[in-house]
Amino acid sequence: MELSEKHIAFIDNSLLLYGVKNQDLREDLLDHICTYIESQNSDDFNKLYQKALQKFGGYASFQNLQLETNHQKLAKEIITVNKLKFSFGFVVIFLLVFSLVFQMMSWPYANAWLLAAIAVTVVVILPAHLYANYKKSIHKYS
Repeated sequence: MELSEKHIAFIDNSLLLYGVKNQDLREDLLDHICTYIESQNSDDFNKLYQKALQKFGGYASFQNLQLETNHQKLAKEIITVNKLKFSFGFVVIFLLVFSLVFQMMSWPYANAWLLAAIAVTVVVILPAHLYANYKKSIHKYS
């Protein structure tokens, strides 16, 4: 069966209506459904569309795919934030050790190294930690 633009728009709108909000996921599902319908020999669009939905698990399966996609995006983002926190944690440790050595040797700028460590903690690590917790809480309740 050859699909018209009207059929494709109908499928896209129905996917959007049933909760597939992610554009990339919607395009992939649209492509799979259209390919399945076009590969069939029948000319009844409604019947083929219902068959395609059953084959791909129905609208509930599409919503689960959407949730799984959102979860994977969140996990990727949390991993990136944790890498950032870990890297800057090493910088803070380095600055604290440097400050301690300068303090023990009574060299100048020992307090500057300490203030730099505190600044990195307050400006980078703490906001990254709070951001990650915020994203986790949003995902938990959505």
